[in-house]
Amino acid sequence: MSKEELIEVIRIKDQLLKELREEIDAYGALVEELRGKLGISDHTYSGNGD
Repeated sequence: MSKEELIEVIRIKDQLLKELREEIDAYGALVEELRGKLGISDHTYSGNGD
């Protein structure tokens, strides 16, 4: 691959990472909203997959 192609691959991956972070944030907000509706006030969900 040429330098330009590698730079383009990095740009694409950076954009994908940004979109995935936004999606994760949206899921986190949804979890918090649902926890509120269910009356679950303790924070056992850390968002780190545990």
